[in-house]
Amino acid sequence: MPTLVLGSVLGSPAPLHARGREARSGVAASKPAGCGRFDALCCAPGVEPCVRPGPARVLLLSLGAIAGAGAAGLLFALGDRLSNGDAGTLLVGGGAVAGAGALLGILAARTLGDGPTLEDRVRRETLGLAMTGAGTRVLGERSPPSMSLRVGPTLWLDARSRLRLLGEVTGLLGAERHVDPRPQLADAGAAGSGTQPGTLARRRLGFALGLDFAVGLPYPVLRRSARLGPTELRYRPEVQYRRDWITMGDAGTRIVEHTMLLPLLVGARWHVSPRQRFTFYVGPRFDIISYSSLDGRKLSRGKPNVAPIYGEAWYDIDVPLTEHPRRDGATRRAKTTAMLSVGYVHSRFGGRGFNFGPVIGFLGPIHAEWTVRVRPVGAKAAAQFGAGVVIGNGYAVTGTVGAVLPSLRGRSR
Repeated sequence: MPTLVLGSVLGSPAPLHARGREARSGVAASKPAGCGRFDALCCAPGVEPCVRPGPARVLLLSLGAIAGAGAAGLLFALGDRLSNGDAGTLLVGGGAVAGAGALLGILAARTLGDGPTLEDRVRRETLGLAMTGAGTRVLGERSPPSMSLRVGPTLWLDARSRLRLLGEVTGLLGAERHVDPRPQLADAGAAGSGTQPGTLARRRLGFALGLDFAVGLPYPVLRRSARLGPTELRYRPEVQYRRDWITMGDAGTRIVEHTMLLPLLVGARWHVSPRQRFTFYVGPRFDIISYSSLDGRKLSRGKPNVAPIYGEAWYDIDVPLTEHPRRDGATRRAKTTAMLSVGYVHSRFGGRGFNFGPVIGFLGPIHAEWTVRVRPVGAKAAAQFGAGVVIGNGYAVTGTVGAVLPSLRGRSR
């Protein structure tokens, strides 16, 4: 029985419990015995073994508040005496995501309910295309959007473990241009036009490659445990690479390469409820920086340097858009599910970061994403699209579209 439940939690096509099928078909699930007056302490309806989402979210909210407030207090007290590798900034971002995610989860549970795991919940698309646009408010500057080609095929090793290949190729759709806005440097030949000389132009091409390995732990471990939800352990070694062609005014062009190595990136996912998850990653980071001379092609290769610690924190909420039958009684032609994600990435590798108070240059960007998956009835493939925003040094708007193909299968389950 634990294997069956963990398979459905991880997202494998293993069948769900009969009570889960009744809940999805619109039949009202009976109230679990022993709930008493405090419904928040009850098991989630239609889920076996028992998961108590209410206490789980309260615990996550408390841990996030303690970690975030404690680390933030330390940051403001120490000020600029902190080093880049201080893990306090990671605790601030991760604690904020845990607390905000738990609050959003409480609101979602009150409005949408805590039902069983969705059969076809949103995950990384198998093949997708993403675009990010930021724009600029400075006259004469240009900030072209970037486009990314993403892949994410999945191999299920058994009912509780899977391996996913994460690949991405990204580049700017044009040259980014910065100007010197000082009025004394305005072009006198363009009277009143506000034209300033260009100080920097940049073109960029990059890629990312990684493996995401997840293993579900047995649940529940003890018969009399608190039943606060299943857990997965995760390991995601990854490499990210950027090559920039930077032109400084009329001085010439220099090639700069920046490689980030994450060989020991580990994490865990806590299924706070069957439809809500908190995920975090943390690990050491090694950077390699190489550059060329002006107008040169040969690069001076750097050595791996220990960089600030890398981390991520995400809270995901599944939203069933076609869970209930249509009002007119007609059969639905497609099943539609959605996912709301809020996250924090403790890295400024892409150039974006979040600053507040005396904490300048330490925190990474904040992410918010809304993703929808549409699968026609009986189809093996599905379409997936979404939109989001990245906050850090301003904000950037993102859009994705992709296809979800059947997962590869290892040993028979």
